[in-house]
Amino acid sequence: MTRKAIWYGYLKAGKKSSPVVLDTKLQTRNPKTIYLFNYVRGKFLEYSRELVEPKLHDLDPDDNLLKELKIAFKAARKMFVVDQNTQKIVTAAAINDIQTTALYEVGNIPDLIQENTIDYVNASDGAA
Repeated sequence: MTRKAIWYGYLKAGKKSSPVVLDTKLQTRNPKTIYLFNYVRGKFLEYSRELVEPKLHDLDPDDNLLKELKIAFKAARKMFVVDQNTQKIVTAAAINDIQTTALYEVGNIPDLIQENTIDYVNASDGAA
């Protein structure tokens, strides 16, 4: 796996293998975890860095799936933002709901955002 700003690859994890995208601009607060866009799941997931990095492989630039992966990633990336306080990725829909219903005070993150944060994945058993 190379250290490009955006890396397109494949997570080999048995039945849960998937094309993935790493956007190095998305950092977790935990140096032991990493955010990846999982194509099969259609969303960003937080993975244990130690467990997932050995399972990541470069995607062949000539792979027919690469174009579709790039389109899916770009669409998903536009829909997610990182909360500056928690460093969690939240959906744009959750932010819009909060803004329109005025459910929060500055510095307070309501349950609505927490319910829409990404999943955390522990890939120790080969699962993604």
